[in-house]
Amino acid sequence: MSLGAVLVACSASRDTPVANATAGQCDASRADHLIGENYSGYVERQALAESGATDIRVLKPDDAATMDFNPRRLNLHVDPGLVIIKVACG
Repeated sequence: MSLGAVLVACSASRDTPVANATAGQCDASRADHLIGENYSGYVERQALAESGATDIRVLKPDDAATMDFNPRRLNLHVDPGLVIIKVACG
């Protein structure tokens, strides 16, 4: 097999979704539909998968949180009953 054939065989397909180009980059708009849902481990995994984030932070009312911005982190803001009220990156 020629070197060119090997390189073509190993290269990414043009059908690769654009989302892969920004893997790990959070896009909260893709998880907005979770607002109003009860927080659970399942919802957390769903939020991570849909937003493209690699990290997640759940913030309850009056929780202390660091102010550092992490473009790969999804923040789920919940009310006292653990209902998601806001989804944001950072």
